[in-house]
Amino acid sequence: MNDNKSGGNDDFPRYEPTNHPEDQPSYGNLPSYGGSHESSGNQGYAGYQAQDNTVNNGGFTGKPSAIDSISWAFRTVFKNWKLWILGSLLVGVIAIAFSILGAAVAPSEGAEAFGGGAIVQIVSYVFVAVISLMALRLALFQIDDPRTGWNYVGKNVRWWQPLAIMIIIGIITWLVMFIFVGGSFFLSPDMGTGATEEEALESMAGLFGVVALLTLIGLFIQPLYMLMQWFAADGDGVGQAIKNGFKAGKGNYGQLLLLTVLNMLIIIGGFIVFLVGLIVAVPVTLLSTAYLFRQCAGRAAGQPA
Repeated sequence: MNDNKSGGNDDFPRYEPTNHPEDQPSYGNLPSYGGSHESSGNQGYAGYQAQDNTVNNGGFTGKPSAIDSISWAFRTVFKNWKLWILGSLLVGVIAIAFSILGAAVAPSEGAEAFGGGAIVQIVSYVFVAVISLMALRLALFQIDDPRTGWNYVGKNVRWWQPLAIMIIIGIITWLVMFIFVGGSFFLSPDMGTGATEEEALESMAGLFGVVALLTLIGLFIQPLYMLMQWFAADGDGVGQAIKNGFKAGKGNYGQLLLLTVLNMLIIIGGFIVFLVGLIVAVPVTLLSTAYLFRQCAGRAAGQPA
């Protein structure tokens, strides 16, 4: 044994390079996987780029649930009350102001009064459209980032795509109502001075029956188109949003119908307790629809319900 302390490794055999892979200069350069981990999280986003501060950029892979969506919406509204409850209160106050202004103009007579009433109506329609489009985008922001606040209001809003779909749906609905309700009215017995009270009541009952039937039919077909404007607000073009909305509605018809019925009950409950209930009910129905939309679309649902 060598007693030289400074050369303690001299007694071991020297390692000579071999032709094994680990001795090659290129060993250790792992192959690239093409960044699949970066792209998989945004599949199905159709142009929407999530914020860097989102909670979860991955697509939703679970089973859509109307109950979970409503539960998440209630928790979110009360947790972020400064935005949703106070925001609903502000919108409600403005809406009441428009109603009072319109009522003040209505009793007046003459061309000036008619012009004033028309202006109030146009401004109120524009206000409703702007608030609706901003609310769609804000609800999607809330899903992506729990810190969503007033600084997100009006940010990155997609204006014309969702508005175009709203107009298309509105025109089709109006035409259907006009054809069936108007047709029933014109085909009903004359309710003029020559009509008896019994004939008038019978005619009105038939008219209300048609309206009730159309309302029921509308309830059952609403899931097929209710997500179209959400797809448009989330980045899709008009044509693609209509296609994706119908496909998602057909594939998740049961949960969307359940959500529609539950949201109607929530709104009715809000009306029962008047303003106090509506300032909670309205944002809850908005957020629950947004959350279920993300689930049905297979897109990022952010925070667990």
